[in-house]
Amino acid sequence: MNGIVLTSGAKIMMLATFAAYLVLLLLIGYLAERRFSKSYEDFIAAGKSLGAWVTAISASASAESAWVMLGLSGMGYKMGFAAYWAALGCVLGYFINSLFIMVKLRKMSGELGSYTVSDFFEDRLRDKSHLLRVISALIIFTSMILYVTAQFMGSGKTISGMGIASYTTGVLIGGVVIALYVLMGGYAAVSWTDLIQGLLMVFVLVIFPILAVIRAGGFATITTQLKQLGLASVLPGRQAVESLTWGFVIGQLGISIGYFGMPHILMRFITVKDTREAKRAAFISMSWGVLVFFGSVTLGVAMRVLLPSLGDPEQALPRFTVMHFSPIFAGLVLAAITAAIMSTADSQLMYASTALVNDLWIKLKGKRPEQKKLVTITRVVIAVMALISIVVAVLKAQVIYDLVLYAWSIMGAAFAPIVILSLYWDRYNRWGALASMIAGPVVTVVWHVVPALKSRVYELVPAFFISLILSYIVTLLTSGKEAG
Repeated sequence: MNGIVLTSGAKIMMLATFAAYLVLLLLIGYLAERRFSKSYEDFIAAGKSLGAWVTAISASASAESAWVMLGLSGMGYKMGFAAYWAALGCVLGYFINSLFIMVKLRKMSGELGSYTVSDFFEDRLRDKSHLLRVISALIIFTSMILYVTAQFMGSGKTISGMGIASYTTGVLIGGVVIALYVLMGGYAAVSWTDLIQGLLMVFVLVIFPILAVIRAGGFATITTQLKQLGLASVLPGRQAVESLTWGFVIGQLGISIGYFGMPHILMRFITVKDTREAKRAAFISMSWGVLVFFGSVTLGVAMRVLLPSLGDPEQALPRFTVMHFSPIFAGLVLAAITAAIMSTADSQLMYASTALVNDLWIKLKGKRPEQKKLVTITRVVIAVMALISIVVAVLKAQVIYDLVLYAWSIMGAAFAPIVILSLYWDRYNRWGALASMIAGPVVTVVWHVVPALKSRVYELVPAFFISLILSYIVTLLTSGKEAG
């Protein structure tokens, strides 16, 4: 267990704190079930009644995950100051979403009566063939499986890294608890638990980096130590780490592109109460992002000085916690890391199941079953997805950061161009959107599997721009046909 040996008393205290947190989540799921499971629309969208705080924090928390708590801090540990490019790229995505996407998407989706991202694409582009709905649902389901698997891997790494139990046990704990409260309360349970989890995440990633820097002797000492390791520069060409090139910098900034096309994030913008609440949510979301992203990298950088021989960089936060805090507080941190995992996995389980049931079965079948039956079917899909992700996570433990970025690129390249052009170009049509849905994932996969391309720049950057350009050209070529 990575050299961590806890006494039985410490384990009990840590697990008691963690268990109390999990019980709170299940209670929220139960309360949400009583209020928001009477109709299918309530179960999948909470009746479009969410306020600014719930929208902002739940969207932010669901956008991040084990990636921000473990992966990003691990990147800070491994790459030093260069990892701040990744933090900057994420903040840039929040900034653009807040200024140009959130309010406009809420207004347009409200006018169209859309409940999901696939609804919005079909309604906005008048696709009566349902082709966009089918392809988008398949892309979402496939990508979400990868994403949810990464979250369950994060649960396993956290619990094993803190010396509580094995990796497999950690995967099972995270997967079962997440599935239970999503099954109970649906979208409302997901959003309200994400609010709590997002607040807990920002607490840990503000307080811990400050403490870590102090324990490491301050930024001057950290900088001196990183210089000796060749990790103190943020500029390409002045670094011992080979991957730090302009391609690396562009790739990390390119992470921001994905935020415009993440269905589980866009869903929050669609379901916020009104445009006034959307504007408030934009400011809250931006503030949360700055604190969390830069805090996570800072923690990893400080841990490189505090514990220079750490075998797995993504264990930086769990190891810091066990080294410097009491078991009760460590239980709270375990809850916070698990919160990051849950806040993403629950949203993706919920949205992927909605994509299959609402966007494929209901819309294509044409005949709408009774409300209770729809809720039951959605719950079955959630359970099956959770089971698949748990099995894959147990069988193969990869680097969380890489797996998340791969799924992020597939969805970002497929959907971000469609969102941007749908909101800001009146002539945009379904054929252009179809080109984006095909080109984005194809370029992502090709770029990812060819080492010579993958080593140059993160696959989302070329995939997004190729997808955007093709989407624009195809729309121009088919605009006369659409008008006819």
